[in-house]
Amino acid sequence: MTKKKHKYKNSKMEWLFILLMSAPAILHLLIFWLGVQIETIRMAFTDVNTKLTSMTNFDWAYRELFAGASSSDISLALRNTLLFFVLGCILIPISMFFAYLIYRRCFGHTYMRLALYLPGAVSGIMMALLYAKLMESEGPLMQAIMKMTGATKPIMMQIEHGVIYIMIFDILIGVGANLVIWLGGMSRIPYDLIEYGKLEGVGPIREFVSVVLPLIWPTFVTMVSLQIINIFGATGSVLILTDGQNGTTTLAFWMYKMVLDAVEGEYHHVAALGLIFTVITIPLVVVCRWFMNKFGEEVEY
Repeated sequence: MTKKKHKYKNSKMEWLFILLMSAPAILHLLIFWLGVQIETIRMAFTDVNTKLTSMTNFDWAYRELFAGASSSDISLALRNTLLFFVLGCILIPISMFFAYLIYRRCFGHTYMRLALYLPGAVSGIMMALLYAKLMESEGPLMQAIMKMTGATKPIMMQIEHGVIYIMIFDILIGVGANLVIWLGGMSRIPYDLIEYGKLEGVGPIREFVSVVLPLIWPTFVTMVSLQIINIFGATGSVLILTDGQNGTTTLAFWMYKMVLDAVEGEYHHVAALGLIFTVITIPLVVVCRWFMNKFGEEVEY
C-alpha cells in the first residue's frame, strides 16, 4: 500500500510571520501605487474650480496635444519624446548584434565586453559629468575630433545642439545596459546546436537568423514590449545633462516640471494627460505583443 502524502499546513504563528514580513510590501503597494492611481483618476475627472466631475482637463489635454495650443512647449516635448523612443528601438538590434559577437567570442570580444560594460558600471551622474567635460569646446575629445576633421569650430556634439548631444550620450550608455539582458538570453542556448551548425557549414548570419534569433525571440518580444510601454516616458538623460534647456524637454520631463512647480489646477491637467497616455499605451502594447508572437513561439531548451 502506498502511503498518503499529507499536505503541510502552516501554523497560525507561521501565517502571522508571513503576514508581518509581507506587510511593508503590501502597504507600499496600497499607498504608493493603488492610492496614487485612484487619486490620479479622481483628479483627471474633477474640475478644479467647481470640484465637480468634468471633462475640462481632458479638453485642455486635447488642445495641447492636437489643437496646436501655444501655452506651453508640449509639442516640442512630444517631438523629442518620439525621437528618444525611436532611438531606444534602434538600440535594441544594435545591442543584440554586439551581444551575439561577444557570445560567439569573435575577435576582440573581451575588449568589446569591457568597453560596453564599463559605462554601465559607473554612476550615471559621474558618466554625465565626464561626458559633459569631454564634449566641451576645450575638452580633449572635442579638440581631438576637430584636429582629425580639420574643423575650426566644435561640431554638433555640444550641449547647445540639444537633442543630438543627449542622444550620443544615450547610445554610449544604452548599448551596455541592454547587453546584459541579451547575453543572459543567449547563454541559455545549448552550445551543441552551435557546434552542430559549424559541422554542417552554417555561416554566422544563417546561424543567427535560423538558430539564435528563434531561441531568444521571447527576450526580443519582452525588450520591444518594454520599449513600447515607455513610449511616452522616453526622456533620455535630459535631467542630468540639460535640465530641459536648449530645446531638449520631453513629455515625461515636462510633466515632472509641471508637478514640481505647479499650482493646484495644473495637477489635474497632468493627471488627465497621464491617463490619456495610459489608455493609448495599453492597447498598443497588447497589439504589438500579439503581432510579434505570430512570428515566434516559446521554445523549451
